Amino acid sequence: MSRFKKTITSGLVALSVAGALAATAPAAQARDRHHHHNNILPGVAAGLAGGLIGGAIIAGSQRPVYVEPEYEYAPPPPPRVYYRAEYAPRCHYEWVENEWGEAYRARVCARY
Repeated sequence: MSRFKKTITSGLVALSVAGALAATAPAAQARDRHHHHNNILPGVAAGLAGGLIGGAIIAGSQRPVYVEPEYEYAPPPPPRVYYRAEYAPRCHYEWVENEWGEAYRARVCARY
């Protein structure tokens, strides 16, 4: 919880308690002891209201629970493609001699 939120929350709680005490505090009057039971209901109502407000503030101040994120992994790479020499022959020209010793150029293709 941030510092500002804590300050506001504690201020509201203090204000609620002070308001409840001020509303329920009896005035100093010289009366008979048996007539004070008429002023008990506002005090009980103010105490219940303060308890509900304070409980709501306390219940809302819980920290969120950390949940570990689920990672999505990348798919595996596609299989490698190997080209065979029969699909791409490498050709070049060489000087070759026949059986009589005559030289000529011949195309030579190598297959790997």
